[in-house]
Formats: sequence, C-alpha cells, structure tokens
Amino acid sequence: MHYSTLELKLERDSIVIDRGSLKTKRKFAFLLEEGDILLRERDKLQVHEEVEVVVDYTYTEGSKRPKETIDIYRIKEIVKR
Repeated sequence: MHYSTLELKLERDSIVIDRGSLKTKRKFAFLLEEGDILLRERDKLQVHEEVEVVVDYTYTEGSKRPKETIDIYRIKEIVKR
C-alpha cells in the first residue's frame, strides 16, 4: 500500500426505509469501493480508519410498518494519496 489517505467524491441522496431495517457493517477505509454507501459525509479518510457502510435495508410499499427517511452518501470516486 503506497498511500495514506483517501479522498472521496460523494453523491448525497435521501432514502425512505422501514424503520429498524437498516443493516450496516464497519469497514476499514482502504477496503472501500466505488458504489459503497456511507451514513456520514466524510470526504477525506486515513486508510486505517473504520467507517460504517450500508449493507442492506428494506422498504415495503403499502405496509403499516413505520417509515423513516435517512441521508446516505454514495461513493462516486476514490482518489488515493
């Protein structure tokens, strides 16, 4: 590994999900890939920092299950420095 920081270009979006259905996992920054979804806007990371990445969520239309709106940040590009 010949880099120590990652600069991320992110695309912000809001999604509606079934409350309590969000599944995340912690991932080291150097394992991030374009297309991963972050819960926090962070445009510069050290390679060994841990970040929370969205793995899965559900939204069921027409269900009485409570909904919530969350902001997500999709990685569009990763620049290694």
